Amino acid sequence: MHSLKNTFSHTLLVLVLCHLSVASVLGADTVSFLSLPHSEENPDIPTISVDFPPIKYENVVEVVTIDGVDYQIPEPWTGNRLFPTSLPIDALEQIPPDYAHKRSQIFLLAQALTPLLDMLQQAAADGIELQVESAYRSKSYQNRIFQRMLAQGRSFDDIIRYVAPPGYSQHMLGTAVDFYPSNWSFADTKQYQWLMEHAAEFGFEQTYSRYNRYRMPWESWHWNYIGLQAPEDIEAIAQQH
Repeated sequence: MHSLKNTFSHTLLVLVLCHLSVASVLGADTVSFLSLPHSEENPDIPTISVDFPPIKYENVVEVVTIDGVDYQIPEPWTGNRLFPTSLPIDALEQIPPDYAHKRSQIFLLAQALTPLLDMLQQAAADGIELQVESAYRSKSYQNRIFQRMLAQGRSFDDIIRYVAPPGYSQHMLGTAVDFYPSNWSFADTKQYQWLMEHAAEFGFEQTYSRYNRYRMPWESWHWNYIGLQAPEDIEAIAQQH
């Protein structure tokens, strides 16, 4: 019995030390672990991350590197880094063009597509037309956005007022969608009001609500698939918004 207790204590200590070690290297308030190794052949494929309870670390600097230049990540982005890696290409499926703004080619993680289509069809039955303007965007795609804007003479600090830094966008997980129009005016639409009333029924959450836990600017058009929740969880989510 004494040996079993020692073994359990040793295992628990190792897990705690590993958790702290990884967190100190990654520099995030919430530590996310990769589910699969990154593939250079398929850098645009997302993964699903697993989050540990948030732990605060002082004097930890988060940076992103763009064209060989390191940029320090400021608030409110600090502590909100995500760590997607590669999944097989068939993990992504195209959203039917009828539901895509300008019939664009837009992709989403397969597990999130069916609930999304169920939601869009129910909205249509209720007389609400929802069109997806953006969904999956890879980290490298996000990096190219910054390269282009920096080349136009904009500063990094100015860009991140409106665009997530590479590695910080929920879109690279393949579960988030932006509805049209993806700007401040969406909050005044009947589409937004319908989503506020019904999106949780299909497993979608407004990540950056008006007073969100991430301290991010309000993005009424941005919704992320988190899976179906228990009724009490849906009520808790509604209260957060």
